[in-house]
Amino acid sequence: MKMFLLLALSVIALFVWQRQAPESAPTAKTPLVAPATATAPRPVSEHNWAKHSLDRAHQVVGQVQQLRAENDPR
Repeated sequence: MKMFLLLALSVIALFVWQRQAPESAPTAKTPLVAPATATAPRPVSEHNWAKHSLDRAHQVVGQVQQLRAENDPR
């Protein structure tokens, strides 16, 4: 019974400590991506990263096809 009580108190203390930790952290947030320029696309949202990777793959395929068409000696 003493072991259960010790375990329960340590779990409660852990939860209380974790809830207080984010409040003591600095509130200034730095941007995760560089600011977009006129030629750069918009920053990728964390919710559409899969779509962005598919769009980028399609863009690269288009660039390869364009380069092959330009370099074709026919």
